Amino acid sequence: MSFRYRRAAERIRKRAVSLVGTFVLALAVGYAAITSSSRPMLALELAVPAATGCVLLWYGRRFESGPNERRRATVVASWAVGGGLVAVSTVAWSAILSGLGSAGSVGASGPLLATVFSVGVGGGTTVGHLVTERSRDRREAERLAAAIDTAMDGIAVVVDGEHVFVNDAYASLYGVRSADALEGRRWEELYADESLATIEREALSALSRRGCWQGTVTGTRVDGTTFQQEVTMTARDRAEGYVVVARDVTARLDREQRIQVLNRVLRHNLRNAFTVVRGHANLIAERAPALEDRHVEPIREEIDELLATADKARSVERRLEGRERTKPIEPTDAVRSVAERANAAYPSVRIVSRTEAVGGESIATPVDGAVVDALNELVDNAVEHRGDRPESTRTDAASVDDRDPPTVEVGVRTAGDRLEFTVADDGDGIPESERNAVLDGEETQLVHGSGLGLWFVNWIAASAGGEVRFADRSSGGTIVTLSFPRGSDDRSERNWPQPSGGEGVAADGTAR
Repeated sequence: MSFRYRRAAERIRKRAVSLVGTFVLALAVGYAAITSSSRPMLALELAVPAATGCVLLWYGRRFESGPNERRRATVVASWAVGGGLVAVSTVAWSAILSGLGSAGSVGASGPLLATVFSVGVGGGTTVGHLVTERSRDRREAERLAAAIDTAMDGIAVVVDGEHVFVNDAYASLYGVRSADALEGRRWEELYADESLATIEREALSALSRRGCWQGTVTGTRVDGTTFQQEVTMTARDRAEGYVVVARDVTARLDREQRIQVLNRVLRHNLRNAFTVVRGHANLIAERAPALEDRHVEPIREEIDELLATADKARSVERRLEGRERTKPIEPTDAVRSVAERANAAYPSVRIVSRTEAVGGESIATPVDGAVVDALNELVDNAVEHRGDRPESTRTDAASVDDRDPPTVEVGVRTAGDRLEFTVADDGDGIPESERNAVLDGEETQLVHGSGLGLWFVNWIAASAGGEVRFADRSSGGTIVTLSFPRGSDDRSERNWPQPSGGEGVAADGTAR
């Protein structure tokens, strides 16, 4: 029973304003039923109560469906009833003091009391609404202030060059224990001279033109030490000043600098060392020709592979740093380009490209041109690893010559709001450890890859907002899918054939 009572009480609280409006309308209807006034006079007498009741019904229906509105309904209804009672009591008391409290006069003043009560209810509703709105704004401001105070990034509000609000994280950036100590201080005191010039030259002009600016500057702590700081400034809407979000990036920049120096030194030293090793290997081959095939040639191959890896690492670094800009490319053109390159590079491999949808409709959603590099890497990986299968897995020379040539399929299709490129091969597949290292986003001593290829593919996909997926083929081999969002292209989904061992379309458009 108590549960039923609680539910009934909750419903009453939720509909409290509507119930008050219903009560006001009921008073008006009751008076209209017993009065003998003419219709024009009755309309005048009940205009205010009827309008007040209708407005309260509308207000209650509008807000009772919103979340967490029970408190609002209770507060507004309480103010409405209280306002009505105060208004009626005031008028009644004034009538008594004026000697108008006889039964006849009170009966004649029924419409007046109804109107006064309605006006009081309307005034109380207005006050209750303002109280709840102000209370809600205060709670939201308190929640926002608590969120800003607990944020890990430094946040400040600057007006007329002075800090008017600072959170604890912002104060700690400058070695200040209390945020209050920075409020009222000029922002120029917190930056080095060269950073002041940058902010005045770039940031302030960008704020006036675009409303925002982001950059890296040098901050100055209260003890005089400096640190590298990533700053975002945003102009405030409908208010003066701007919001500053700051983060100490000294450790990150130092780490990036160390990595750049180490990469340069390692590349330079490795290339010099490999040149020396190759020279000694060539000398050994000249003096001992019998050792060339079994010992010297493997040394040369390892040197070439390591140098190629170093060059690939450099290419990956340049690509990801944005130093080599790529233009958007049509998906079908990307697949054709990859297939044509593969046909030229691997004439003994059967390259199949799938670039036409069922019905002949083509895909016209441009993608980042870097996807061509990712597809080329996947094709190279498929061909090279299939060619590296050990001889023990092959029966004899005759069977090797008679077997079908290796096949690599490159395709593109749409899947809902995604654009998917696929590269499928019929080799031994990508080892689970290689997949897990890329999908998990980290390498360990037990789980790691053997090169940069799949990492390169994953980085390109991620930089374009895409993802990489791996799947095994039932007939052997692996399907690697690069999935990207299609953006604003909302064309209907096309049904594309999945990679298989069947017929396809070659780079020149003929069946292969």
